[in-house]
Amino acid sequence: MAGAQLAGAAAVALIVSAGVLLLPDPSELEGAEFLLAALISLIGFAVARNAGASLSRAVVYSLFVLVGAVIIAALKNLLAGH
Repeated sequence: MAGAQLAGAAAVALIVSAGVLLLPDPSELEGAEFLLAALISLIGFAVARNAGASLSRAVVYSLFVLVGAVIIAALKNLLAGH
């Protein structure tokens, strides 16, 4: 389990780092945020499809996953005092 988590974290870091390296300086942060949101949604979609959900259900599920991730990030930011 720990190995799978480390591999997933390394893959996310690699993908986002590649995006930052390829984008021009003013849009690096927005590009990294977009890539992270896309990865979260894509993983939610893949989980739903592997569980047997239809295409439309998987899209809705991935949107709920993304909204949940945004809410968690906002709460963490609020609680951290930033």
